[in-house]
Amino acid sequence: MGLAALIGISFNAASTQIVPFLALGLGVDAMFLLIHTFSTQTQLDICYQDQVGEVLRKAGVSVVTTALCNVAAFLAAALIPIPALRAFCFQAAILTGMNLFSMLLLFPAMIALDVRRVFAGKLDILFCLKQEGTNATSMKEVTNNDMNELKVQKLKQNTCSEKYPKSFSKKCPEESYGRQNSMNDLIDPESGNERCYISCSSDCNQWTLTSFVTNYYSQWIIKTPVKVLTIVIALALLVASVYGIGKVEDGLDLTDVVPRNTSVWSFLQAQDKYFGFYNMYAVTQGNFEYPQNQRLIYEYHDSFVRVNNIIKDDDGGLPEFWLSLFRTWLTKLQDAYDSDKASGFLDEEGWTEKASNDAVLAYKLLVQTGHVDYPVDKSLLRYTRLVDDGIINANGFYNYLSAWYSNDAMAYSYSQATLVPTPKEWFHDPKDYDLKIPKSKPIKYAQIPFLLNNLGDTKAVVTTIKQVREICERFQTRGLPNFPNGIPFTFWEQYIGLRFYLLLALAAALAAVFVVVSILLMSPWAAALILVILSSIIGQLFGALGILGIKLSAVPAVILILAVGMGVEFTIHILMSFVGSIGDRNRRTMMALEHMFAPVVHGAFSTFLGVVMLAFSQFDFIVRYFFLVLLALILLGLFNGLVFLPVLLVIVGPPAHVIPSDNHDCLPPCTPEPSPVRFKAKP
Repeated sequence: MGLAALIGISFNAASTQIVPFLALGLGVDAMFLLIHTFSTQTQLDICYQDQVGEVLRKAGVSVVTTALCNVAAFLAAALIPIPALRAFCFQAAILTGMNLFSMLLLFPAMIALDVRRVFAGKLDILFCLKQEGTNATSMKEVTNNDMNELKVQKLKQNTCSEKYPKSFSKKCPEESYGRQNSMNDLIDPESGNERCYISCSSDCNQWTLTSFVTNYYSQWIIKTPVKVLTIVIALALLVASVYGIGKVEDGLDLTDVVPRNTSVWSFLQAQDKYFGFYNMYAVTQGNFEYPQNQRLIYEYHDSFVRVNNIIKDDDGGLPEFWLSLFRTWLTKLQDAYDSDKASGFLDEEGWTEKASNDAVLAYKLLVQTGHVDYPVDKSLLRYTRLVDDGIINANGFYNYLSAWYSNDAMAYSYSQATLVPTPKEWFHDPKDYDLKIPKSKPIKYAQIPFLLNNLGDTKAVVTTIKQVREICERFQTRGLPNFPNGIPFTFWEQYIGLRFYLLLALAAALAAVFVVVSILLMSPWAAALILVILSSIIGQLFGALGILGIKLSAVPAVILILAVGMGVEFTIHILMSFVGSIGDRNRRTMMALEHMFAPVVHGAFSTFLGVVMLAFSQFDFIVRYFFLVLLALILLGLFNGLVFLPVLLVIVGPPAHVIPSDNHDCLPPCTPEPSPVRFKAKP
């Protein structure tokens, strides 16, 4: 988050509410994988200096592949032109990169320090204190020493009756040697003979996910009834997803954010239902000759009469805007001038005391040339009019604008024009015989206000936005630079292209994952399976939005993109273990589940613990749009990654990276190197 702020990526609701859970889900999953790999190699004779290297050799590729897939997916999803979603994608990509840095450098260093602590004989929490009896040289010896102590206690109590496992390469003493011989084998230190290591017996062994998968789950998943049932459930979820997707609506109302059963919620609900009222502005910009293109501006204003939700006058027309009010004021002045001129109160040389203020002001306006060098010309009184055929005199337009802005302030305020730059001030005084009026600068920004009603739902707002946008684009092609502005365009315009850009982002993310997996695993077949599972998770989650009554907005859209990253975490580890194993599909599926089932479940459970706190929020919005959606993502990810994917691997799994020449379940032993020469031949 700090790095994102440092490089200028803005924060929004999606980044503050979802990125922390993304950090928890993606970061902890890799951590559990490394820890699980480290714990499974404690029964191997590996020197403690090589422990961390072995962990990274076995699990590092999975961590790197997952991180690269997530980074590529989030960067590809950043193609969407919605600023909030783009900022989230960039922040998620940065987070994934920093997580990869931590998991490959910082966390292995912590494991190495802990291994040094163990072999130094230090306690775990009070690491400054040393414990007795730790002279082991490998993690296997450390683990078995602890188990041997438990075994000794059992033998002393005459309660141990287990049989040693048959899988040890170095056979342990048989029970026929007697309990005393067993105790001697356990207690005596090494004295030139090979030491016998004893694993935990059946009465002291604890239940673990790995033992459950090894003994039960991996055996069930390859059975035909289970495979048929899994495919039926997947098809049922597909049908439910199609039904739910059809019910998903666009929008995010204020009533969804405010807690239900409150006075504020009741007020907002009534307001949306009966008073869907908003302001909007049609804004014209600079690089446009306003004085010479007044008719185009009138056409632009009148074209909005076709928008159904814009409030009209009693006669079905639109209210006046700044240019028409400006023209009306000048027409009134022209009429006063014509009347006083006919009465003889003013002529080309000046005015008398009987002339009205409006006629005198019109006299001063009529003599304006609009040129800086010669600003006043009385000869213009002979043939110039302030308004001719409904069009304001273009030569004196900006001089007239200064007078209107200062002397008809009520009309200017009513127009809500907000002209930029602000016109110059010039206040009329009938006793002032200075005819020069300052000329305002050309207009670069002007607003035309409209009032919208009957916008009680997102569909009506989006329809109005499309109608307004069509008018703006049509006049843009005619040379009038313009754009609409207002609350509906700020908060609802995202829904016009949200679905298209969301699908585009998801497609780009899935394509990025396919390319990365195909390159790293050198198997488009495996990448295609990942693509199927990720598409299944995204489709099922999209359908869950409709079933739960959640509307599509920026928040669910971000979680759908997040589903790509979370889905990779649920699937890539199983798939990499599958292609890295030896044997037929059934055996490789069983081995993949034995190795990766526990870390995937641990990561999902840790993510759930971080999400479950949202269930106790007092805001219904947090519960529905965050907790329920993220919970659905976790459950669907577990089903697709640990149930549906293994079934697909059993049926259509990709080939292994290494296949023995004799198609056995193990590789032949390596030919040992020749012994060194012990004696040199005499010459």
